[in-house]
This record gives sequence, C-alpha cells and structure tokens, in this order.
Amino acid sequence: EVGRDFLDKIDEIIHESGFATLLVGSSLSLDGDVLSQWRAYSNDGNGYAIGFDASVFPQLQVRPLRVLYDKRQQIEEAKLFIKTIFKVEEDEDVKFGEGFFTMCATFASDLASFKNPAFAEEKEVRIVHALAFAESNGSLKLVDKGGTAFEAEVAGQPVKFRMKGETPVAYIDVDFTNDSKVNPIKEVVLGPKNDAIPMGISIFLETLGIGSVNVRKSNASYR
Repeated sequence: EVGRDFLDKIDEIIHESGFATLLVGSSLSLDGDVLSQWRAYSNDGNGYAIGFDASVFPQLQVRPLRVLYDKRQQIEEAKLFIKTIFKVEEDEDVKFGEGFFTMCATFASDLASFKNPAFAEEKEVRIVHALAFAESNGSLKLVDKGGTAFEAEVAGQPVKFRMKGETPVAYIDVDFTNDSKVNPIKEVVLGPKNDAIPMGISIFLETLGIGSVNVRKSNASYR
C-alpha cells in the first residue's frame, strides 16, 4: 500500500536509531496478584507487589506502552502506524526530514510493546525512556537528555548500572513523586509466602509519610 521503497526507508531509520539511542524501561503489570509473577519476580512469593497510580505515568519523562500479545493485533498496530507516517509524509514539503525521522524513531520504540503470546498472563505495561550515545575518548558513553515531567522541563539524570549476571545494564532513576508533592503508591500486596502483617506494613508506610495506601494479603495459594 505504501511501496517497498517507503518501507525500506522506515526500516533504515529504525536500524539507525539503534546506534543513536538506547531504550531503557521498567516492566509493570495490570494485575498485582498473579501466582506466576510471585514465583518469578518476588523472591518465590515472599516479597511485595506495589500498586502505582497509573495516571502518574503519562506525566513522567517516559512513554507508557501496554504490551500487545496477539500477533494479529500487533500487525494491525504496525500497519496503522506505517500508514500514518506515510500520510503525514505525503503532506510534507521537505521529504524524509526531521519529522519523518522522529515518527520512525517513535515507531521503533513502540515496537517494544510487542511480545510473544505465551506471556499474556503477565498483562504487562512498559514505561520506556531513550538514552543517547555521545562520543567519549574514541568510544561512546550514555547520557540522559531529560524531558518533560509534571508539565515542567527536567534535566537529564545520571546514568547508572546494575549487574545482570556478568552484564552491566544501564538505568536511570525517575522521580514518580514530583519532588514529594505526589504519592504515586496506592496499594501494596503481600506475597502468598510473606509473613508480614498488613497492619504493620500500613503503619510502616504511614510513618514514612506514604499515606492512604491499601495494604492486603495475596489471594494466591502455593498449595
């Protein structure tokens, strides 16, 4: 519908964007009490699930993406995005300019929302943010150029690393609280093997100034 040459141009920019930026992200779930999640991500059911206020995420310097697991839906989403890029580009006086690159780079980041249907039980939502590469001593380093959060420009954050096995993984800290003006935590779920008392966790949070949080025990059973 748009021609192979146009698709090749999009593909080229998606490929190039991998050399210009590194996408970092955090994975969350729409369901805070799923047995497979407890087993995989919460110290075998001994940990906690933290429920965040989803309305905070669009206000951060991140892009929230609801993960798609259905292959047909993934294809339709991709086709719609490509058709939109094609339509916008048709009306541009300067072809394949900065706007085209930005749309294609956004499309590349949104592809992070496509996942194998075998993981559908996770009901995943991803919040992603792009770090940039900068030249440094004949090599490259990662830098964060900041963005807009809570309707204000925010400076880039220091890029940090954690170890995943033998591999360093880049990340940045993102403030969900708007400098302590917002409490983004709405619920805490205690894992099925967590021996803590919900009232004790509620007192703990209130003492730290994290108030009005619903604390409950998981309904999942390991038996």
